[in-house]
Amino acid sequence: MKNPRVAGITSSFTMALLRAGTNLIYDRKVGAAGVTIQAGEVSDINFEVVNSYSFQAKKKLMDYILDFTLTNALSNGEVITIEFPPTFAVDSSAITSLYYIRYGLEDVSETSTVSLTLDANNVLTIQNFKTFKKPQEISLYLRMINPDNVGETTPAKIRSYTSTLKSTLIDEDIVAAKTIIES
Repeated sequence: MKNPRVAGITSSFTMALLRAGTNLIYDRKVGAAGVTIQAGEVSDINFEVVNSYSFQAKKKLMDYILDFTLTNALSNGEVITIEFPPTFAVDSSAITSLYYIRYGLEDVSETSTVSLTLDANNVLTIQNFKTFKKPQEISLYLRMINPDNVGETTPAKIRSYTSTLKSTLIDEDIVAAKTIIES
């Protein structure tokens, strides 16, 4: 039996205890409760400054690289979201704003390119990418405004969903995408 690739609760099912090589049923349970399927992991998360010699100061505008690998392959129409804490914002000013995919996701075609959208809640949504059958590392370049406090940042939440409705979760990590602000 193979688990579904999306998180959720399966429907009820029937279990039967059979004699090997026959159709003889020793026991059967009908209507067994469904089981909870957890979201796949997001692994190999690396969130670091582009220039390792720069000083990660409070409220400083800095460039970061975010690398991660999803557990499940994604199809066109599915989306990836990265939710940054309100204190650690992606720069959205008209002059200095900069965020893009370095590698790991391809355009569907020349006229249908990967879309990155930053909303008012500091959530970066990535969609309209070519289907990939095997999980691969995805790398983003992000211009961020550092938080106003020293120490470890609140982690960004990386998730993938089956559609832009964001109702069916595929993969998730809510603890590992963080960095340290020095002063």
